[in-house]
Amino acid sequence: MKRIFAVTAVVVILDQVSKRLMWEAFRQSGSVDLLDGFLRITLSKNSGAVMGILSGSRPILLTVTIISIGALILFAYKMRYAPFLKRLCLGLILGGAFGNLIDRIATGEVIDFIDMGIGKYRWPTYNVADIAVTVGAVILIAGFMRAADGDGPAFPQAEARDGRGTHSD
Repeated sequence: MKRIFAVTAVVVILDQVSKRLMWEAFRQSGSVDLLDGFLRITLSKNSGAVMGILSGSRPILLTVTIISIGALILFAYKMRYAPFLKRLCLGLILGGAFGNLIDRIATGEVIDFIDMGIGKYRWPTYNVADIAVTVGAVILIAGFMRAADGDGPAFPQAEARDGRGTHSD
């Protein structure tokens, strides 16, 4: 459990620091091109969920996020002896959820700043918390799918258990 929460804390810190730094550095200019139009810093605030869904529904979003975090913490407890990669993914998802929850509680909006795309075809602007949730979920789902296909262990057991049958984590 310590490692899950350590990963969670690192994600929250990186997310909150990056949002504050980007806001302070670019709030005057609004948008800065980094890679020939493909990657830009574009500040935006999102009061909804993914791509603005449920915009202006702060009580619903807060409730769903808090319930989801509670479920993830329960899941983390049940996965405390799972292979490290599973626990890492869970820490990433939890960290991302907490990072965006902090924004929602503080201001009612999530700060997004990473803008990617080609020409007029842009991905919705996102942040470090969104990256953590996405990467954690994709790897976790891929691992479960691989295990279900019978292609061998999806998440190799890399850690030894101590003499009592528990991890030294």
